[in-house]
Amino acid sequence: MEAKSIKVLLADDHEMILDGLKLILEQQDDIEVVGEAYDGEEVLSMVRRLPELDIVILDINMPKKDGIEVTKEIKSTYPEVKVLILSMYNRKEFVKNLVEAGTDGYILKNAGKSELLRAIQALVQGEPYYGPEITKTMMKTYQKSKVFDNPMDVNLSEREKEVVRLIANEASTAEIADKLFISPHTVDSHRKNILSKLDVKNTAGVVKYALQTGIIKGFDL
Repeated sequence: MEAKSIKVLLADDHEMILDGLKLILEQQDDIEVVGEAYDGEEVLSMVRRLPELDIVILDINMPKKDGIEVTKEIKSTYPEVKVLILSMYNRKEFVKNLVEAGTDGYILKNAGKSELLRAIQALVQGEPYYGPEITKTMMKTYQKSKVFDNPMDVNLSEREKEVVRLIANEASTAEIADKLFISPHTVDSHRKNILSKLDVKNTAGVVKYALQTGIIKGFDL
């Protein structure tokens, strides 16, 4: 049986960028570009018409509705559709707003082809993906934010704390499994338990907790 292709919608208001992204992705046997959109309203219209859509690759600056608005609407109505932000901006307010809007990944436009493909594969596997520069900005943004009233009251096991450290260091499920000598399935179970215990939705919440409690230290903030 032929493997199911990853269905991607591209959204940017610059035709040259769309053409470049389409060229990169169409060279991959497992990725199918199923649409291109030039403004935020067109993105939402196409998402409604593409029931098997997997990922929207979205710029922040879009006419009619910007990337933050579009992300919120997609994630509230079609939570199974992954949103990958591809932007030239690495400003704190953009990163914070997009993470809190529910974006699944965020990389910069100066990232290479390999990082774009890594991000797509991570999202398809159910893992968030933030580029290294975006991760640093997230940490700077949330380092002093008070997310948990009593963070030390959250009862994480030592193994879960190890997983938290690795998640904050951008390790994938496979990498965490290798480092801790456990199965990927066990890593997924730990992830779900951590999110449940912390009452957070994504990696950003885990990073906030880890910074506030000192589980992760020594970053170049």
